[in-house]
Amino acid sequence: MFDSLYQRIRHGSYLKSEDGIKQYAEKCMGQLINKVTKKSAFYREQDENLLVEKANLRLREEELREKPVLDAGDFFSVRRRLWFENFTIGAVVLAAVFINYTAVTAFLSGGTIGLAFLRWVVAATLAVVLTGGGLVITERLIETAAPREDQHTTEEISDAQMSSVITTLWTILLIGIEIAIMGLAEVRASMLAQAQDSSFLYLGYIAAAMLLPLVAGALRWDSMRYLDIYKSTRAIREIEGRLAQIDSTLRQNEEYESNFYKVQSITYWDRLNEFKTYKRNYDESNGHAREKLPEGHFARTYDAFQNESYKRYTADLRDVRSTSVRRLELMEDATAGAKSGKSKKQPMPVSPKGDEGEKASGEKSSSEESPSEGSSYQDVQSVR
Repeated sequence: MFDSLYQRIRHGSYLKSEDGIKQYAEKCMGQLINKVTKKSAFYREQDENLLVEKANLRLREEELREKPVLDAGDFFSVRRRLWFENFTIGAVVLAAVFINYTAVTAFLSGGTIGLAFLRWVVAATLAVVLTGGGLVITERLIETAAPREDQHTTEEISDAQMSSVITTLWTILLIGIEIAIMGLAEVRASMLAQAQDSSFLYLGYIAAAMLLPLVAGALRWDSMRYLDIYKSTRAIREIEGRLAQIDSTLRQNEEYESNFYKVQSITYWDRLNEFKTYKRNYDESNGHAREKLPEGHFARTYDAFQNESYKRYTADLRDVRSTSVRRLELMEDATAGAKSGKSKKQPMPVSPKGDEGEKASGEKSSSEESPSEGSSYQDVQSVR
């Protein structure tokens, strides 16, 4: 009883109308198409962003593959080597800074707390400058004396005379900074040697202060030989993983959209079928003539309802999906042109608003590039 009363209150105008079933069927069909089209627009916007990202990643991958890359075994070996060398460089730098700091503090002592703190800051700064300067100069000197093959890309680098001048300059700088370190370390080394009565401690302290920056610079140069190829290979591996993730997301969106359409079409058919029952009961109880649906009307059977909803849904999707299809084709043309080295026409920017953006771009462009009238929902989805 309450259910019947609810139907009369909610659909009273449709129950009293002679064409109530046809009118309510159109209402259900409109609500169905409106709901599934909104959901499709959400997935379409997400797919648009993913397709643009995918095209950019492919272009980036093609650029990276023009350079040498590491295979799987070499990649992990080089990664372990870089990790070990970076850890060693950090430890060597800390040791060199500590030794140079203690060497400089031998000249700074006494005074108030404020002056003592200022002296410590100056000593730490000077220790960092000496260690960092020795590291950088050693690395640059080795690069200039034994350049890598991938560095011969400009005339300045390949010029022998310029290379000789730069090598001489780095050598003079390295000799100067080593003399400065030796002079500063000698005082602290003498103090330690007298306290411990050991000449080896004197030589060892000075040798450590002078050689640790050189060791750090040499290790840095060695790691730089593999750093570029390692980063390129790692970037390619990350791009491949992201491309696989994008493909998976596109397939999931397609499946979600299809399932959403199926569920909603069944739901609205159930509503329509339920209303048909109440409408016929209402007509019989009130002595009205039973409403007869025309032959072939979509409200007569489930299959007819599904066919009509599918036809209207795909008719709407042809326009809103054409942007994605065209943009993808233009991006593929740009990718092919980049690989062959030929000039290609750049893709026109497309408005993300779908149909409104299509109208703004011109009627001629829309008529030439939109899918044909016979295209189906599966054809549009297969382009992804």
